[in-house]
Amino acid sequence: MNQPKHHRTRVILKSAAEDIFSRVGYESASVAEICRESGLSNGAFYRHFRSKREVFEEITSDMKTSLEATLDDVRGDTLKDRLLSFYGSVFETLWNNRKKFIAFHEAEYRFPELERSVGRSYEKALARVLRINPDVFERHKKWFTIGSSRFTAIYWILFQGRRVPESTVNSLVDFVLKGLGAHQKLDSDSVNYDVTSEYNRDVPGTKDAILVAAEELIGARGYFKTSVYEIMSKAGFGQGTFYNYFESKQKLLEELVIWANRRFRKTLKDASERIEGRLNKEVRNYKAFLLFMTVHRNLYEIVREAEFILDGVGQLYYEKILRSYVPALKESMEAGEIEQGNPEDLGLFLMGIGHFMGIDLVLREELPKEQWNEQLIELASLVSHGLEGDHHV
Repeated sequence: MNQPKHHRTRVILKSAAEDIFSRVGYESASVAEICRESGLSNGAFYRHFRSKREVFEEITSDMKTSLEATLDDVRGDTLKDRLLSFYGSVFETLWNNRKKFIAFHEAEYRFPELERSVGRSYEKALARVLRINPDVFERHKKWFTIGSSRFTAIYWILFQGRRVPESTVNSLVDFVLKGLGAHQKLDSDSVNYDVTSEYNRDVPGTKDAILVAAEELIGARGYFKTSVYEIMSKAGFGQGTFYNYFESKQKLLEELVIWANRRFRKTLKDASERIEGRLNKEVRNYKAFLLFMTVHRNLYEIVREAEFILDGVGQLYYEKILRSYVPALKESMEAGEIEQGNPEDLGLFLMGIGHFMGIDLVLREELPKEQWNEQLIELASLVSHGLEGDHHV
């Protein structure tokens, strides 16, 4: 059956917008580019959409609808079977809608209300899988079951350009059910860590001063709305000094991401250096991560925005963290601190938990800092023994 012309035109415009948004990102895309890609006029665009934002929101809403249809069709008699069905279906749907997924990933940064809407759908569906009331789905359990899987999808589908491997889906289900299989108790010192002086912004040197100023301004206002002049004024130098250190504003952004990544990894390394046992190291690192991001909260926005400006920079940022994670997990397996498993998969899952925990606690400030330790203790139980051994360690 032939579709009406106005419907076909709308579909063509949305398809062209998907292509443009997935290639250059929302901020760099223009209505004129969408029209050129579609072969239609600006007038045709504005007969269907009021703005670039409207077509962007409709594309991400379409992905949400596709995802919700998938989530409603989860099957399985056992929890393991339901989890395999749930995660496998989610990953396949995101792969089949990867251009929309790219747009949605940016929507998480630019339009948090869209992200929250998708997050609620995900939570309700997973609550059905776990056979619990979605209204009492605890925060730490969401980080553990949802954060680990959402980050896995981002890493494989967006950064690697591949389907999530079946072996990784199986690893994820095993992790959610059994955790790391840690063979030690949680040390209270791991949770009580609180040394904020290590994370201050006072760094020596002109280049570092420029990077600190850039972190604050770009994180607060966005890359495109921040000028070199403003960055240099904030740093206390003339604009001409900028080009002694950076070829361009884009090169500054690239170096800022790498510089921040290096400081972040050193923070975690220093925090867990004298801690015994993998479980204690993980919890100490989560606490150090939250403290670091409290001071450097703009890094969330910077890294996300950089993903849509600099090709491969998001992947590089997280790859560096993962590459430092894998040897530590292998060492813990060899020492018998945790059960054997795929260290790359486990690293992704643990990073995903931290990533979404940081969004809730640091960016959204959903809990006061005084309640963080309680959440970390609850989370430690899951990281240690998974849903099947859900008890305080």
